[in-house]
Amino acid sequence: MNARSMRGVFVVEFAIVGLMLFVLLFGVLEMGRLFFTVNALNEAARRGARLAAVCDIQDVHILHRAIFNEAGETGESSLIGNLQPSQLVLAYFDAEGAAVASPNDLTSPTGFRAIRFVQLRVVGFTFDLLIPTFSSTITLPVFQSTLPRESLGRHAEGPQGSDKPSLPGVTPC
Repeated sequence: MNARSMRGVFVVEFAIVGLMLFVLLFGVLEMGRLFFTVNALNEAARRGARLAAVCDIQDVHILHRAIFNEAGETGESSLIGNLQPSQLVLAYFDAEGAAVASPNDLTSPTGFRAIRFVQLRVVGFTFDLLIPTFSSTITLPVFQSTLPRESLGRHAEGPQGSDKPSLPGVTPC
């Protein structure tokens, strides 16, 4: 065989090998994005549960801060695309693990005083693949974190330092 007739074979071989190489490259990049997203969702669940355990239960910014936004910022997460505060479910539990029905009721023994655990779950998050010709959506499993309650924004000594609470003895986060 001469070199002139082999040129076409090289082009065909490169097209086949190049296609497999680019699919493999995009697959590796997408797996990296998926691992990053899974870790960030796991951290959002942990962060939200921690904030809920130490911040006032009436603080409306807990869920916004859990998804890596500023306290007053609304909308989807600035770090994880497509993550909305509405996909976070915050729950308070008593010592037996039953949900506390009215955690804002400060006087009832089955309300605020019964809270022993805080749980935050991330539900219904979908991950969009960006691989050309293989684009699809993956619904990720539920991410959750359960922590024991801490101060829930309350201090026995009243406001601390430069706190400007909305209620006496309540420290804002």
